[in-house]
Amino acid sequence: PAVGGKRLYRSVVEQAVHAEKLGYRGVGIPEHHLVNILLVPSPLQMAVKIAAHTSRIVLMTSVCQLPLRDMRVFAGEVIQCQALCDGRFMLGVGKGAFGYETGRIGVPIEHTKPQFEEDLKLLEALLTQEDVSWNSPRYSFEALTIMPRPEDPIPLMVAVMNPVGIEAAARAGYHVQTTPLGGSHQQLLDQVNAFRR
Repeated sequence: PAVGGKRLYRSVVEQAVHAEKLGYRGVGIPEHHLVNILLVPSPLQMAVKIAAHTSRIVLMTSVCQLPLRDMRVFAGEVIQCQALCDGRFMLGVGKGAFGYETGRIGVPIEHTKPQFEEDLKLLEALLTQEDVSWNSPRYSFEALTIMPRPEDPIPLMVAVMNPVGIEAAARAGYHVQTTPLGGSHQQLLDQVNAFRR
């Protein structure tokens, strides 16, 4: 790429500052690895940087790929991010969109959905409870408490594309992030209607 990280990330911050001045309520911060698209490998760091230059805009990850992380470490990072963003942080999470990314990091795309489902349950437990223990093929640990504890609720947004999943996420009380990508207008309508059911 012709543009280096310093220029790229300075531009991201400038865009967020401009969005706040224009009255936008929030900005989305993507996560991608090993691909030349939306080059933000650490959206929590970017959220903290943008928070330091803004005062009211909500900072949303769009989205953190849970299957690439250990939830015991990530939960602490999320709490730190929320504190440093003065409570303006919304955690968007998903399974990952590109097999090229996840596979190169050791998580085949076909494994991301079940891993994401477990990761989300564990992450929520770690963020909202003390003395969390877990026993599964992926995680096995005695009771632990992530410190420091969050002072503000950390709103969760789940990335889902299929209407059945959107409906389930909305019923569970999650904020939902979706896109029809290259799909039809009808697909978009189906996604919106699933959220409203």
